[in-house]
This record gives sequence, C-alpha cells and structure tokens, in this order.
Amino acid sequence: MAKADVFDRVAADLADGRTQPAIQRLGSLVATHPTDLDLRRRLASVHRMTGNRIEAGRWSYLYADADPEEIQAFERAFPSPAVRLRKLRWPARNGYAATEFARRRLTELAEAAAITGSPDARTRMARVLLRRRRYAIGATVAALPFAVLGAVTVVQWIVG
Repeated sequence: MAKADVFDRVAADLADGRTQPAIQRLGSLVATHPTDLDLRRRLASVHRMTGNRIEAGRWSYLYADADPEEIQAFERAFPSPAVRLRKLRWPARNGYAATEFARRRLTELAEAAAITGSPDARTRMARVLLRRRRYAIGATVAALPFAVLGAVTVVQWIVG
C-alpha cells in the first residue's frame, strides 16, 4: 500500500478518534521505511495524542526539537543504551540518517552501547556505526598528505 493511502487511512482513523489503528498503520509504515524521519515524527505525534510519552520519545528521539520530557521518559523506560538503540529500530546497513543531529545521536548511542559491555551492546548497529566513524577518520587522515602536497605545489607555482 502506498504511503499516501496509509496517510489517508490514518487521517480517517484519527478523525474518528481511533488512535490504535492509526498507530498500527504508521508503525507498519515505519517498519517498511525505517530511515524516514518524517514517518517517525508522525508516529510520535499520534503517541503524544494518546499521552504515551515513552513511545512519543522513542519515535522523536532523532529530532533536535523533541520534547525533553518525552526523551527522558524513553530513556528512563530503557536505561540501557543498547536496548534504546534496538528499540529505535534503525537499520545498521541502511546508511546514515538524513540530519546531522540524528547521525550524531545514533553514533553517541552506539558508542554508549559499546562501552557498557553488555551482550546487548554488541549489536550490529553499534559495530557498524563505530566502523563508519573510523572509516571517516581514516579517510580524512589519508587525504591530509595530498592536501599538503597540493598546497606546496600551488605555492611553488606562484613563487616559481
């Protein structure tokens, strides 16, 4: 079913006061498109309507403008960083998040999960995010000599 069709059904459910079917529909859509931050925001807003601060915090966790009380409720409900990482259902193999804040939040959570040393901390998500960070640092270090060589060459052309 297309996103637009699901959105129409969610709107109809909410208009009729049926929040549970709306949550189920949006949850299925998020499962199909786990990196779509807009879908996560919509799901958080429906949970917010029902007063479920934990789930609202869960689905708005990757937003800079998320309600701090909802984020705290989510973190209190799932104190282990590894469990929080798993609850976010962010696919490790599916690339980076669309915003810098979301990328940073996922990286920090993966690092915290790896530090805790629990079996849950050894999730694939934590390993992949940490590996990506190492690759980025390695690429920067590898490119540095070429940048210096280029700068020296340019100065020699100008002077020479």
